Amino acid sequence: MTQTESAILAHARRCAPAESCGFVVRTPEGERYFPCVNISGTPEACFRMVPEDW
Repeated sequence: MTQTESAILAHARRCAPAESCGFVVRTPEGERYFPCVNISGTPEACFRMVPEDW
């Protein structure tokens, strides 16, 4: 498992049972995961990112 995959999985576990959301960004140094806050009114069913995270 890659470091990015581990970061995504850890974030998903912290957010459960709500959906997690974030960005995977590729840079010259490699991939990086940026977790976002889920502000959905129904976070167990869907996600909505905080505008500041965008």
